Amino acid sequence: MSIVEFLHLQEAYDLLNQHRDSLPAELGRELRGNVRNLSDLVGIRNRVMHSRPLSPGDAERAVSICRLFVTRYWQSTKETLDHLAADPHWEPSFSLTSKSSEKVLHNLPLPEYDETGLVGRNSDCQKIIKLLLRRREPITTIVGEGGIGKTAVALEVAYSILDHTDSPYECILWTSLKTERLTADGVVQIAGAARDVTGAAQSLGTAIDESFTGGIRELASALDGIDTLLIIDNLETVSGSEVVALYDSLPESVTYLFTSRIGVGQFERRIPLEPLQGRDAEMLFRNFSRSRGVDRLAVLSTETVAEVVSRLRYSPLAIRWYVLSVEVGRQPLEALANQEELLAFCVESVYRSLAEDPKIVLAMLFALDRSATYDELVVFAEISPDRLRRAVQYLLSGSMVSLESDIENPLVSRVRLTEAARQFLRKINPPNGELLDRTAKQEADFRKSEELRRADEQTRQLAPNVVRVRSSLDAPTAHLLRLALFASRRGNIEQALEHLDRARTLNPEYWEVDRVEAFIHSARGQVDQATAMYRSALRRAENEESRAIVSHFFAGHLARKAHDPDQALEFAKRAHEHFGSSDTGQQLGVIFVWSRRFQEGQEHLESALELATGRSRLITLTALVESWRRWAEFLMDHHRQFADAANKSYAGFSLGIRELRSGVVDLRLAAAVLESAAMFIKSVTASGVSVNDYERQLKEVLGTVSSQKVVFCETAPWKYFPGYVGKLYRSSALTTQLRIVCEPLMVHIDGGKPTSPDVDSVRIGKVCQWKQTYGFIEHADYPSNVFFPATVIEGLPERDQRYTLAGQFVRFTVEDARATDRVRANWVSLRVVEDSGWLSE
Repeated sequence: MSIVEFLHLQEAYDLLNQHRDSLPAELGRELRGNVRNLSDLVGIRNRVMHSRPLSPGDAERAVSICRLFVTRYWQSTKETLDHLAADPHWEPSFSLTSKSSEKVLHNLPLPEYDETGLVGRNSDCQKIIKLLLRRREPITTIVGEGGIGKTAVALEVAYSILDHTDSPYECILWTSLKTERLTADGVVQIAGAARDVTGAAQSLGTAIDESFTGGIRELASALDGIDTLLIIDNLETVSGSEVVALYDSLPESVTYLFTSRIGVGQFERRIPLEPLQGRDAEMLFRNFSRSRGVDRLAVLSTETVAEVVSRLRYSPLAIRWYVLSVEVGRQPLEALANQEELLAFCVESVYRSLAEDPKIVLAMLFALDRSATYDELVVFAEISPDRLRRAVQYLLSGSMVSLESDIENPLVSRVRLTEAARQFLRKINPPNGELLDRTAKQEADFRKSEELRRADEQTRQLAPNVVRVRSSLDAPTAHLLRLALFASRRGNIEQALEHLDRARTLNPEYWEVDRVEAFIHSARGQVDQATAMYRSALRRAENEESRAIVSHFFAGHLARKAHDPDQALEFAKRAHEHFGSSDTGQQLGVIFVWSRRFQEGQEHLESALELATGRSRLITLTALVESWRRWAEFLMDHHRQFADAANKSYAGFSLGIRELRSGVVDLRLAAAVLESAAMFIKSVTASGVSVNDYERQLKEVLGTVSSQKVVFCETAPWKYFPGYVGKLYRSSALTTQLRIVCEPLMVHIDGGKPTSPDVDSVRIGKVCQWKQTYGFIEHADYPSNVFFPATVIEGLPERDQRYTLAGQFVRFTVEDARATDRVRANWVSLRVVEDSGWLSE
């Protein structure tokens, strides 16, 4: 036999090229000109002859190189190329190299992707090869959704390690637990497929000894001392306990490579496999279309191919399935629109294995139709944060959801449905409609809450229900904290604490969580707990503004609940130094007053009153009226300075009554004004004071209270006010004119409410609804509101009925509530304050 028979292609070519001067001239020139292409051809030839996976473009490149040899000396090559051109599906007959020549014992199957080569997975393969060569990880698992290419990557890695010069393995064993495969005609069962680890052990053993019939124990004995790479494909079809048993039974010389849709879940290095990049998916689409002879797909425009692979979710299996479907006669658009079999094959097995919590999370993400942070899912879910976290992890392991970085903060992950899972839920197994509706409502409530939170923060920065956020990522926590505050206000403490716990689970280091919990504890009178939480909030506050906010609320707690105004001053000053607002000024002024530093307190209150607007102005004005009364009380009780006490209490009364006369109806302000009036009468009736010196002021005070009694009788101090009037009335020095002014109030000396028919049953309320011909009035004594027809409105001309009354304060009386189930007003007047005229319409 000639020695030439033993030469490899490269050696034979080099020998001819070296002696080309001895060859015909045209052949010598041809050999020299094609030297640069030979290395590519040799690599392709070796992959074919040694049953290795082909690389992308191998077929086209081999044909292209062979067509460069055009002289008459390559007649056999020309005939083969012509045959291929006439019949693309024809394959030349040749014998494979015997496996006995392999350096490593293996049973690797031929890959199914040789028509196109493995496209777009080079970086994934190199990462896995590096891990397996180092052997530091006992188990490496390639995870991903069905059809994403896990099997192809595992085979490519296995063949690469088989030929690697530094491979540590003496044996590479492959088995698959795949029981079905997807074809253009649907899902078909794989005959003789192993269905459990025991069956896999038998198929692995036959690679070592064709007569092997044992189980895991016998396989362990056969592999003892042999450095082995054991590859199991489609591991999700068996339980995790079976995998653990296999791992514990086989010798330490075995390294594992698994492919699975859900992973092992224990002591593994996971390599997630993502969909192909757009360019790679388009290349696979065109190459596979050409290899299958579906030219009408291969020549589609770039834009059309991009749309098709996008709708196929950049999945290798989906792309191949689509081309095969068109090849067997399905219309391209129809195949693209109806992917039910494909989706069921890729997703259904994982979906069937899900517990209830993961299915709830899938349904929520499907209803949201967007990615969501873990914190947002906690707001929408009705399961505990721990259960939710486990559900998300399980969905990640099953490739039903993926994680992406938040744009605002790359350290925060957003959970998104994989496109395969989304399509499956849309077409194969739509979630429960009730759950979808509930999620949609919860998201709407969440968005509305955040909108209101921002509006509240702009309107009044230091209102108790305003929860501050550091970024939009804190919005879910803020929503839960606002729910806790609202529940606490309604008296539902159990629900409030539940919302607090969920917020703390999401954001345990966020200072607002401690601040809100402290506020709720303080409102419940739990002084020590509230104090501790406020101090914790101060420690966690990360900047001067957040510390100032906590200080503002802490100061209010210390002054009102802990009754420690001296310590409260420290925090109130800190808050006011930072904000300098009407809210901080008002609180600082009040605390100064409570500390009996009246002059400083009133200076801050007057400054705050100049800055305040709306409801905040009423609160500040009320505090200023109260400060005059407290100052008067202090002078009278501790220093017996009756004249100064009278002047200061009268100043408070005058300040407040001007506001009430302007048409404002505010019971707290009215109460403060009435207390100032009582303190004024108490001061001028004290021993040693001449009542007649204050005759003008007394006439004004008593006359005003009498004319405004409908408002004042709704306040708590009204119960005691007649007693002060009685003491004044009994004064021996009282003039006749003052007695006349006192007399209208004498019916109240018994401490009861007015007894005259026109006043006894009169209430002041706010119209909450107005329907042109009837309406309803809000009042604390009537939780279900008070109905009134337009006919009982006093002095309302016919033409005025078209104007809205909603939001206006009115005086009213009601019928006997026992006579009917509905509380009904029999008289309504728009004139609330006697001398203030009509309220604004």
